[in-house]
Amino acid sequence: MLVIKLLEQRVESIYSQKVNECIARRRQDVMDQSQELAPQSRDRDENEVRRIAEREGRRIRRQRVRELRGFSNHVEGMSSDEETTETEQINARAQRDIIDQDAQHVFEDVLEEFSTIDGVLRRFETWKKFDCDAYTEAYVSLCLPKLLGPLIRMQILLWNPFSQGAQELEKSQWYTSLVMFSQDEKESEDSLRRDPDVQLLPRIIEKVIIPKLTQLVTQCWDPLSSTQTVSLVGLVTKFIQDYPTVTHSSKFLNALLKSVVDKMKVAVENDVYIPIYPRQRMSEAKVNAFFLRQCSVATKLLSNLVRWQGIISDDLLSQIALDALLTRYLVMAMRSSPPLQAANLCQMVGSALPRVWLQVCVHPPQLTPFLNEAKSIAKQLDFDKPLERDALERLSSILKATT
Repeated sequence: MLVIKLLEQRVESIYSQKVNECIARRRQDVMDQSQELAPQSRDRDENEVRRIAEREGRRIRRQRVRELRGFSNHVEGMSSDEETTETEQINARAQRDIIDQDAQHVFEDVLEEFSTIDGVLRRFETWKKFDCDAYTEAYVSLCLPKLLGPLIRMQILLWNPFSQGAQELEKSQWYTSLVMFSQDEKESEDSLRRDPDVQLLPRIIEKVIIPKLTQLVTQCWDPLSSTQTVSLVGLVTKFIQDYPTVTHSSKFLNALLKSVVDKMKVAVENDVYIPIYPRQRMSEAKVNAFFLRQCSVATKLLSNLVRWQGIISDDLLSQIALDALLTRYLVMAMRSSPPLQAANLCQMVGSALPRVWLQVCVHPPQLTPFLNEAKSIAKQLDFDKPLERDALERLSSILKATT
C-alpha cells in the first residue's frame, strides 16, 4: 500500500538524518584534524574554529561520562561520537509522534475483522476448523504472510533494530497472536506436523521483517557504530538460529546480507584514514596522538566487521576486513611505527579478530601479511626492556597462529 510505504519512508528519513549527520560530522572532523597538522600554516575560517570547539566539547563530555562510569582503560578512537543536541532529540520525537498519529488513521474506515491482525486470524482460524482440507488445498498458509504483511508493517512502523533488537518484536501483541494462532490444547507432535500454518511466524519473519530490516540497514546503519552493529548482528543471528525459513537459500536474507556488505565497503572506503608521517614528525605529540587515534578507529571498524563472521562467508568477509582494511591500512601503519607502538597496535588488532581465525593452520590466507608482520615486530622487540617484554608476551596468541 502506498500510504504505508510513505509512512515508512518518513520514519526512515528521521533515522537516516541523524545517522548521516553524525557520519558527515565525523568525516569532517578527521579532515579538520588532518589539516591542523599539515606542515604549511594557514588561517582557519570561522566554521572550522566552531567545528573544532564543538568536537573538543563532545570529546570532553564523553570523557566525563566514562569517568563517572568508572571506565579507566579507554583507548582514544574507540568511542562513538553520536551525540545529538536536546533540540534535535525533541524534534525527532515530535516527528515520530506525528507519524504515529497519522498511522492511526490508515485503517480507520475498515472493519475490525479486516483491519487488525487478530481479526484476520480469527476469520482464517474459523475456516481452518470448519474445513481444514479446503483450507489446506487453497494454500492459505502461503498467502497469509502477504495478507498480514501490511498490518504487521504498521505495527513495526517505528521499530528501530539498532537499539531495540528482537526484544521489541517478541513482546509485541502481533507476535503473540501469530504464536498462538490455531493452537489447540489437544495438539500433539503429529497434529503439528499436519498443521499447514506451523511455519507462519518464520515466514512472516522472512518475508515481512527481514525486508524491513534490509531497508533500514541500507538507509540507517553506521558500520562504525559498535552499539548499532552489536544489536544488528545479534538480531540477524537470532533470526537464522530461531526461524527455519531464514536460511542462506532465502532471497530475503541474501538481500539483507548484500546490503550489509555494501555498507561495509562504503565504510572502509570513506571512514578509514591513517596518515603516514615521516619519522621525525611522529615524535611530535599531536601528530602521534592523531595517528594512534586513526589506528584505533580503523581497528574498531575491523572489530565491527568481523562480528559478522559465521553469517557472511569467510571469503567475502576476508576480502573486506582483511584485504581492504587490515592489510591496506593497519599493517602499513605497523610498518611505519616504532617496534613497541607497532606491537601494541598488533595486539589490539589481534584482540579484534575472531578466535577461530587465529588457530594454527585455520586462518584465512588474507591474514598472512598481518601474521608475518607480527613475527617481524616480535623480532624487533628487546626482551631486556620491561615494556617490550610485556608487549611480546601479549603477542603470544598471535604468534602461535604463525607456527
